[in-house]
Parts: sequence; structure tokens; C-alpha cells
Amino acid sequence: MGAYVKKTARRAYEERSFSVRAVHRDPPDLHKLAEALIRLTLQETGRTRADRRAAEAPETYRPDPATFPILAVSEGAG
Repeated sequence: MGAYVKKTARRAYEERSFSVRAVHRDPPDLHKLAEALIRLTLQETGRTRADRRAAEAPETYRPDPATFPILAVSEGAG
């Protein structure tokens, strides 16, 4: 038995592109269709959630008083 050889020519999962061909089946394979729809939905949901979180400020964010002097005054007054 030979030694394990890492297959470096393979692309990472994120870099892969998938294509779909229509094949008429009677009756349609509903299990495969449902699985594909669920995977696509989860992938899209994860992508939009990551985009939203990247755009919002972290909860521990404190603006610099030198940059935002109005905020520093209003925070000190409260």
C-alpha cells in the first residue's frame, strides 16, 4: 500500500462553482429537490447574516471623543 499523497490540485469548497442540468424524471425526486433548496437557502441566509454583522458596529464600540466631541459631551451629561 502506498503512502498518502495530498491532492493539492483540488479547489477549496468556497472556490467551487456548481452547475445544474435538468433531467426529466417521472415522478420527480422530491427528496433531492428539497435538499438542494434547503442547502441554497441556508447558504444565502448565512451570507446575508455575515454581511449584516460586518456592517454593524460591535457592542463594545466606544467612539473616540476627539473624533466625535458632540457624543462625548452628551454622554458626560447623562
